Amino acid sequence: MMKGRLYILMILLLAVVMAEAKSYYNSVGNNFGGLFPHPGMRMQGRYRGIEDNMLIEENATMGTAFNLDTMRVRSGAYRYQLRLANLNNKQGKTVSVPDRMTGEKAKITSTQWGLVFNHDGAGNYCAVLLSCDNSTPYNDITDQRSMQVSLIEHRGKTTTELASATLTKGVSLEDDLNNLCVDVDERSVSVSIGKNDLQYVLEASVTRPAGAVMVGYFVGPGARVAVERAVLTIGNDNQVETATPWTLDALDEHFETSTDPVEGYWQYLDRDMEDTWLKLGGRYTIAVVSAGDGYDIIYVSGAQVKKSQWQPGMKKGHIKKTIFSGNYDLTWIDATMEPIDEDAYAAIENGVILSLNFPVYKSQVRFAKVLNPVD
Repeated sequence: MMKGRLYILMILLLAVVMAEAKSYYNSVGNNFGGLFPHPGMRMQGRYRGIEDNMLIEENATMGTAFNLDTMRVRSGAYRYQLRLANLNNKQGKTVSVPDRMTGEKAKITSTQWGLVFNHDGAGNYCAVLLSCDNSTPYNDITDQRSMQVSLIEHRGKTTTELASATLTKGVSLEDDLNNLCVDVDERSVSVSIGKNDLQYVLEASVTRPAGAVMVGYFVGPGARVAVERAVLTIGNDNQVETATPWTLDALDEHFETSTDPVEGYWQYLDRDMEDTWLKLGGRYTIAVVSAGDGYDIIYVSGAQVKKSQWQPGMKKGHIKKTIFSGNYDLTWIDATMEPIDEDAYAAIENGVILSLNFPVYKSQVRFAKVLNPVD
């Protein structure tokens, strides 16, 4: 377990890890922890061992292979990130896998690998599956190699594809390492991937099984997976209430008679963010309405990541008046419904620019006042 706690946050919609969370690292430094509880594994068609500082798992069968971490996750929200590669994903490589039922060998040109989450221990699970292929392998002019990312849910004997995406940039399309990450809560999951930096790919609604769940990786027939590290980050479940009485019609009616220059609709303008810590997941339109010691920030539209969770009228934050005109203490509510207020502040410039500032993380997001709303 990593010493201390990580206080890395999610701002706007996509985070590197969840605020005030505990992270558990599996790597060669701790013999890959719960992913490698035994000194090695050899059975017919299967191999697992540590080579070149990586956990290697080979599946020379026609069946599906899982390696699930022995640590169970009870938290309602968690993040699981793997840095892994499929060593049998080389372009033009064909793998021969024996079929134990027929005795014949099947040739596989596009082996599959990926990440498993929400596994209930009874055979029900969700997974992010990766595979690479070429569009026209025998045409050097038109051929393009791409990665297919599929998010699936397996229940009983039924497997359902929830979402998919095709990538041609930002990921290794061969046998090099990629970062693969899922951010999971009780209602949904978002998926990010990248050779160097994580990029948001897709999301879907999923139902988290009751009780503890397991995470791990997936090795398809003919695949040889290398895992450099695995990081499980468990949230603290300290979510805040986001419900408000506001609807879009109520906001329109309120702003028609308001004389407060701060109140109104504000739309995303630009950002200056340190991508090592923070990533922009949506171009928001927000409403600012007077409330108590300052103003509430109400979500209107623009969410891209976790967009199924955010509905118009939900609370996105609060700015509290200070003794300095045009300056406010800021509380921002991130995509996991966690409040972020550490040294955060807001400022209004010339009455038309609202800036949300997070100096600890060297980041700023600005919104422009919508002066003439159009229906």
